[in-house]
Amino acid sequence: MKALYDIYAKLPEDTKDMLERLFSSIHFTESQKLEIVKEEADLRQWKEKSFVSIYDYEPLLEKKNGRQGEEYVKNLRAHMIKLRQAETDYSDFFPKKKPNVKAKAVVEDSAILLGKCPCPVDGEKTRCCKLRTLDAVQQCSFGCSYCSVQAFYNENQIRVVDNLSERLRAMDIDKDVWHIGTGQASDSLLWGDDFGTLTALSEFAENHSDIIIELKSKASRDVFDRKYPRNMIFTWSLNAPTIIEKEEHFTARLEERLKAAEKARDMGSLVGFHIHPMVLFKGWREEYSYIASEIERRFKPEEICMISIGTLTFTKAVLKRLRELGEESRVLEMELSPAAGKFSYPLETKKMMFSHVFKSFSKEFRDQIFFYLCMEDPSLWMPVLEREYACDKDFESDMRKSYFYKVNLK
Repeated sequence: MKALYDIYAKLPEDTKDMLERLFSSIHFTESQKLEIVKEEADLRQWKEKSFVSIYDYEPLLEKKNGRQGEEYVKNLRAHMIKLRQAETDYSDFFPKKKPNVKAKAVVEDSAILLGKCPCPVDGEKTRCCKLRTLDAVQQCSFGCSYCSVQAFYNENQIRVVDNLSERLRAMDIDKDVWHIGTGQASDSLLWGDDFGTLTALSEFAENHSDIIIELKSKASRDVFDRKYPRNMIFTWSLNAPTIIEKEEHFTARLEERLKAAEKARDMGSLVGFHIHPMVLFKGWREEYSYIASEIERRFKPEEICMISIGTLTFTKAVLKRLRELGEESRVLEMELSPAAGKFSYPLETKKMMFSHVFKSFSKEFRDQIFFYLCMEDPSLWMPVLEREYACDKDFESDMRKSYFYKVNLK
């Protein structure tokens, strides 16, 4: 079984030695061996003690019922469930940061194509805003451990589209396109305007006042020495300081992101925030409440276009890729439940986390800012945000109305 040996080969030598002794002492099926090795790989990635090193399986050897392997796996599963269901403890976790992408950006003469929001819209398993994406840059030099971008673009190279202004002018845009995001395949402010990206987007926004251009970032680059069109909205992904330190490597600190947003605001731009992806860890309540209090301390409701809330969500391909990379991280030390074709926290956990964040804001902010749940189950809207939509079209319509109301506030 190739998958077993590929994962096994990356385990520490002492763990492999202990597994060899285990496998020679107890009979396991190939599927059981694969499960054991996968779980040991997860424990190594989380920097937790290997199960084979802490579990005394000697008493199993005395049993002659032929079920020793089954019982070992049963105890392993119980151990992993206990770890996954508990709030992740980062107090003793000090990961080695993988090198960020050092390669210079490669300017490519490739066509500009508008993509679609990655929500699984078939059957409306999530409430989708129908965002269109513009991949002017692909790949990111930040090292967020949960990142799907680096799972898809795994080359040590950043690609920037050449002649962006000309390509945007020549782009055929459907009449139903009103909201374009540039932060799906890279960080929107990663390169600032080094390649003329912001200049090109500004020109496009100026010529399309009926379209919202949203830039999304975890950076603090000082690009706010000039004014941008009002329909060009700058948003930042915000996370708990612990998660930024332990899992969002090479990104700007929370304070730096908020200061960058203040500079954007001071130059007349609307800003927005994505409190995403939330992580269930020891201390999460206090740290996510702190984010809400800092937003309220620094900004007025009319200066903020939107605030989204969401959490960790993984496809099978991304889970596989993260495990293959084996970087030290505890983001997968969580209860993975099926979620619209992907894997995420159970709904009850999400409801608890999202409600806490939403209620951390004052009623003034909750009433005057467009809050929404990003790529989340529709059943969460009413218990969390105290409103819901019957379909994606209603959600999109309400978002559009709210965004342009803020854009037109002067």
